[in-house]
Amino acid sequence: MRRIHHPIPHRHAINTKNRNSRPLGTPQSRIVGVVDGRVRRLKGYSKNHHVPDGYHAAAQAFVRKVGQENVKELVDQFYADIRSLFGYKRREFQYTCEDGFGCIKTPDFDLHVRIDQSTIDTKNFHLTTEIVALHTPEIATDERFVACFNHHCETLVVEFPGSINIDKKIDAIEDIPEIADNLSYEPDGSSFELRLIPLDLHIHVSESEITFQLLTLRDLGKLMEHSQKAFEILTEVGIKA
Repeated sequence: MRRIHHPIPHRHAINTKNRNSRPLGTPQSRIVGVVDGRVRRLKGYSKNHHVPDGYHAAAQAFVRKVGQENVKELVDQFYADIRSLFGYKRREFQYTCEDGFGCIKTPDFDLHVRIDQSTIDTKNFHLTTEIVALHTPEIATDERFVACFNHHCETLVVEFPGSINIDKKIDAIEDIPEIADNLSYEPDGSSFELRLIPLDLHIHVSESEITFQLLTLRDLGKLMEHSQKAFEILTEVGIKA
């Protein structure tokens, strides 16, 4: 399987409660990792199966069915790792895994794993690992958390409830000489990218979300720490988490 690099976001913006309990207008964050591969390589795929030739509901259902074993294998490994690292008791876990989707809820965070057909190459799948909520903010930089997810997640995504005025943010960044040269943007003003070399960060900003990724080797602890620092810079141009 090949890992896909998508941009993603940071610590003080990460959900510290269940999404449904957060007040309206509050940014929500996810820590994400995605790998892709060929559908025919999934554990449930057999010789009498046929690779999907298009993207539609039946094809998506097929990918989730033949990929269920892959999802369960990963979720079960997470369950064992989390139990070993954090020492949770059985009654502190909530575990489900069916139809290509797995979920683990713990006292400190919620984890989702899912498999989907690629919308770009229909013969491929995407296997996504996603921490969708942190119930205790300090857990994001906990050594146990980093050890558990360092090899699976490389992106921090912050979603905003309102629309970001991209043109104004671009204008504000261009007025900061120290970072203006590392700015690039779409001509239609739909998004921009910022490379903060001292922080080893690539930042992508659209009208609805910001994503953070490291420019170099994967390091979840470093990503969380440096994304926090990057938000201090973004706050200067009016983007607040």
